[in-house]
Amino acid sequence: MPRASDFGYFQISLRGEESDYPALTDISYLLYDFNLLYEFSRIIVDPKYEGYKFSRYSGYRNAKRVLLDDRLEVESLRVESPFLLITILIAAPAAIGTLWVLTQTLEKIVNFPINRDILKLQRDKLRKELQSSDADGASAAPESEARFRERLRIREAEYYFGRVEQHLSASPISVREIEITQVRELPDKHDPSRNKKL
Repeated sequence: MPRASDFGYFQISLRGEESDYPALTDISYLLYDFNLLYEFSRIIVDPKYEGYKFSRYSGYRNAKRVLLDDRLEVESLRVESPFLLITILIAAPAAIGTLWVLTQTLEKIVNFPINRDILKLQRDKLRKELQSSDADGASAAPESEARFRERLRIREAEYYFGRVEQHLSASPISVREIEITQVRELPDKHDPSRNKKL
């Protein structure tokens, strides 16, 4: 469970379309590649990971890439049509830039429009809150595609990030929608009415 956060959390919902009986490996690979896309983006965007060196081991399952507080945590997973993954992330300045990169990358891979207006409003609101209490608010600025690609090149991570993009692009489970919302509190997992919402 994520630690308590004064700024709340981001809920990241990923919806996909799959065949009637998707292979377990296809689902496993999609989850793994989505997590890698997030973690690689976080490593590039978040200043606290400046010293991280990408290598052939960066994509390994047991590699410790990001700190526990920066990891995605699963709120719910539904493996039926449509596929639905909802993850939770602690709201922090670097998370904003990371999610911006994540949505831009997914939009490019699967060629669907993302409601950026909502994301921009959430980003601006959170940035104000974070800057009022955190001197590192500058890291909340979203990455431009060119700036992010330049950071990938400088950090020698283009190959590794590109492989994850290729895997997601070739996945038999097609991502159809990503939605990012900010919530103040985590949902109560023991609330029986919660299951009816999904």
